[in-house]
Amino acid sequence: MTSPSGPRRIQLFPVLGGVVFLVVAVLYLLQASGILRLDSRLVLPLGAAGLVVAGLLAAVYSGRPRRDASQESNDR
Repeated sequence: MTSPSGPRRIQLFPVLGGVVFLVVAVLYLLQASGILRLDSRLVLPLGAAGLVVAGLLAAVYSGRPRRDASQESNDR
């Protein structure tokens, strides 16, 4: 569903935060099953660093001006 002002913009932080959570969960699963040997002291800091990077990317992405369809048609 589109709003009257145009299509909705994707919120980047929840998407990237979910991906970071999924990666941490898969690493934990691989370590618990013995497939991967990973120092468990690294898992939480890596997850936190991933969330920080996701937050920074979301802040940069949300600060960029949106391009309207009218601007795109004028560029062609």
